[in-house]
Amino acid sequence: MASDPPPSKRRRSEGADAVTTSEGHNPPTKQRPLVVFSQGGGGDSDHCAASTTGSVTSLQMTHAAIQLQGLGSRPLEVRPLRELRGPAFLSSTWPVMQGREMEFKDASHSTKESPLVVFAHGGGAPSTSQWMIKWKELIGEALNAIEVVTFDYPYILAKRKAPPKAEKLVDHHLKIVKDALAKHPGHPLVLMGKSLGSRVSCMIAGADGLKVASIVCLGYPLKGMNGALRDSTLLELRAPTLFVQGSNDCQCPLDKLEFTRRQMSCKNEVYIIDGGDHSFQIGKKSQESSGMTQDQAERTAAHAIAQFVFRSIRGS
Repeated sequence: MASDPPPSKRRRSEGADAVTTSEGHNPPTKQRPLVVFSQGGGGDSDHCAASTTGSVTSLQMTHAAIQLQGLGSRPLEVRPLRELRGPAFLSSTWPVMQGREMEFKDASHSTKESPLVVFAHGGGAPSTSQWMIKWKELIGEALNAIEVVTFDYPYILAKRKAPPKAEKLVDHHLKIVKDALAKHPGHPLVLMGKSLGSRVSCMIAGADGLKVASIVCLGYPLKGMNGALRDSTLLELRAPTLFVQGSNDCQCPLDKLEFTRRQMSCKNEVYIIDGGDHSFQIGKKSQESSGMTQDQAERTAAHAIAQFVFRSIRGS
């Protein structure tokens, strides 16, 4: 049986929820059965092929770690590592997942589980930035979203560089959300934002009459300009919340985030992009050590977001 990774390599979540990083290792918990197949130095990868059943299945071979999320009670076929392409976890390009992932997406679309995502930009770039366009496409694909709505805050429309206080953006953001809900009634609402946009998303989550399936914070700016923690809004959240953070993000020290998360009353998890900065950019050395390219790391994160969102929608 393979040993657990060190604490610095884990995704922590409230209670007994899983711990994951961009490397895709998922240690066992009481709620999530885990099966690990290990290959020795002289073994053949064919010996690791198996069929298994469980909510989470992990296959670890030498330095490669691959996590597959079960999507039901039927067995998942685990194929030899040599047949899998790339180290990204739960990738739609892997042969082992192609059929089940499409089944998941088709079922989601037909039962109106396909979510509506309202995606707010960060303080320094508009919705038309390359970063926002890329992540809009990643999330739309990973979630099979009915629509990923992006927009610009008024200060961007007025061509002002510096954003106002986050509180002054709440009304505009809430109007965008209500307009999107009117266009797509009945679809689960996901509030997602980058940095500043994630703060405002959390601020509007408790608005009267707003039913939020989940909140996704990309690079939450927990540490303010004077070093104080921006945690008051987080402590009031009730909707399931996922933080996606770069391990090198100076605006959100992971120890401070962990401290805050332990005080939050809502279900919450954090997904850590190893070596990533505030915008998830990963240095060459980190890419080489992890065996992941920038694109693979981002797609891995997008699939982790999809898993969290659909678990939240289904109440599991």
